[in-house]
Amino acid sequence: MEDYQKENWIALYHSALVELEQAKMSGRIEAAKAAIVARMEKLCTMPGLHPEERQANEDALRGLNLLKQEEARFDAERARHTLERSLKNLRSVGPTIQRLRQDADRD
Repeated sequence: MEDYQKENWIALYHSALVELEQAKMSGRIEAAKAAIVARMEKLCTMPGLHPEERQANEDALRGLNLLKQEEARFDAERARHTLERSLKNLRSVGPTIQRLRQDADRD
């Protein structure tokens, strides 16, 4: 059994998985992906097949891609809510603006 648990990509991967701050999540995902890809490239130059670590790399990349998709969905949902809130605010001030225009036209 291979002992790859101490490789740097593992720590970066775990860091991305547990990140709760939206502002940091994307950077952690990208850092983990870069480390995994670099490790996969290094494994190609090392003797032996390293099947367990290769599988773990592939699984981690799939997990990070899913996390990235969820992050994108969250961002889209947040943007939609912001737009809805802005539209609601505009609609609430619309009658006041219309009244002010009418008052200005009368003067």
